[in-house]
Amino acid sequence: MKTYFSVAHRLLIFLSLLLYHILAANSAETPKLLQAVPLSQTAIQLQFDGQLQAETAENLNNYQIAPDVQLEYVLLDQRLNRVLLLTTPLEVGKTYHLTPPNSQADTAITLPSENEITFGTGDAVTFSGGLQDTTLLVNKDRKTRNNNTGAEPTLLCDPTGSVFFAAFDLYDAFEDMGIREPTQVLEATISLHVQKCESDAVQNVLFRRVLLPWREGRGTSERAEDNELTYNSALHRNLPWNKAPAQAMLTGIDGDNESDYNGSEDVANRIDGTCEISGAGKRYTFESDLLTNAVRFWVANPDYNYGYLFALQDGSAPIVFSSKEAADENLRPVLTIRYQTQSGK
Repeated sequence: MKTYFSVAHRLLIFLSLLLYHILAANSAETPKLLQAVPLSQTAIQLQFDGQLQAETAENLNNYQIAPDVQLEYVLLDQRLNRVLLLTTPLEVGKTYHLTPPNSQADTAITLPSENEITFGTGDAVTFSGGLQDTTLLVNKDRKTRNNNTGAEPTLLCDPTGSVFFAAFDLYDAFEDMGIREPTQVLEATISLHVQKCESDAVQNVLFRRVLLPWREGRGTSERAEDNELTYNSALHRNLPWNKAPAQAMLTGIDGDNESDYNGSEDVANRIDGTCEISGAGKRYTFESDLLTNAVRFWVANPDYNYGYLFALQDGSAPIVFSSKEAADENLRPVLTIRYQTQSGK
């Protein structure tokens, strides 16, 4: 009897230790909430320190917000460590308490009257996956200019006429957040990192709105396919860019009106702004009231958001920027928008 009890007792201890280690392992693998940021009156973004399972992350019953806030939808971001909660309206300035999955401690959140979000790629931005970019590369040794280098880790503008494009898709994010009024956009800027510049002299890079749809290419070694952007045409058909470096020359086509996007012009005649580039290894901010107005227009007309063309306005040396394929995600292009979180103001 004593031997039987001893064996049973040891078995019980073994099972208890096994259960303890299983629970400890599961606890260690459960991502912890890093921050909860209210983006608008009806959207809260959660960031975790690890990847989540969709079954857990998108279960409405795993979240609670007090007082008096109901969850209507939960969406797991493609990065798998961000969750977007869509809710009944929050009040600006009021403190709420959010309980995330796995019975973690409550997190206090307060919706500010103004907020700032970023678009691009990588874990560092608020909303990722909506960026496309490419270079229309001019080869001085070739007569054709149909190299669409959208799969490269760099973007280029140079004195020979090479230009690059960048477009940020903000439609789904703004729609989900409930930001539908263009007047809520207060300021917009585009930040680009310069990898290489062969001159220490100040050079100016201009940016113009693109008025026709385009598709980024697969790299430098292959000729562009149909429905890819080329230097000779917007969609590889008989719609040539007006004049190198790919800019419209007719007045009155500025991209502010829907009629400007009727296919008759490719890039706006108007220069929306310039940025002085004075060296490599740092970021430069492209900003202007016209850029902010463009984002407001795209909020109201998301189907006409084709982004911007960037070209060397004056200077004698090529400038190499980091693209969305850059190995370091912190060097990739970013669109930053400062906006009012409450509509109807």
